[in-house]
Amino acid sequence: MTFTILGRDEDTGELGIGIATYSLAVGATCPLVISGIAVTTSQASTNPEINEQIMKLIEGRKSPSEAFNQALKKDAHPEFRQVALLGSKGEAIVHSGVKIKPVSGHQQGATCIAIGNFLSNEQVLPAMIDSFENQQKGTPLWERLISSLESGKSAGGQSSIDGEPLTERSAALTISSPDQSFPIDIRIDVSDDAIPELRHAVMKYREMHNFYLRRAANPVDLPSQDEWERQQLTI
Repeated sequence: MTFTILGRDEDTGELGIGIATYSLAVGATCPLVISGIAVTTSQASTNPEINEQIMKLIEGRKSPSEAFNQALKKDAHPEFRQVALLGSKGEAIVHSGVKIKPVSGHQQGATCIAIGNFLSNEQVLPAMIDSFENQQKGTPLWERLISSLESGKSAGGQSSIDGEPLTERSAALTISSPDQSFPIDIRIDVSDDAIPELRHAVMKYREMHNFYLRRAANPVDLPSQDEWERQQLTI
């Protein structure tokens, strides 16, 4: 009951993931960005430990593909897992267990992976890839990721085991930039329609991200947050 887009921006070096699902608080358990190296998701019957193992192995100097395969081998129930990794150098690795309910699978684009389970039809993932890859040049990664989720929803989104449409009750977006000390990490944990709320939250937050980066690096002479916001309105 999940559809996800993992993507990278070849111009900026950013890596990111957008995910939407019927499950609650998806941002706490499914996506993980390993700064400058890879972005991963563990979904279907989610096991966050798979992502953590991938990260630890990469930090231990394993390649993304080695880390992915070793982490999956350590899992007791890989047949129930859906796992994907997109690396900063274009590595694209996907596992879909044999016991994941249809419609499930993945599609790969030049700079992205769309992956999902309990989808309403076979057109959801191609619609997500098409949206991500056919944005105007220079479109920021956050916009491409959210537009991809919106396209997946418009194409049918997710469904119940009986084939009935299901709304997205949580969604998340995470983007890591190689020149920034922490990622954009926005989550809608409980909602009746999470994707529009995710777009709204990201559009509000992105205006403040640079302020928070500056505050972390050097708060000396930086105005208060409310004053900085007022200053931006006059620019």
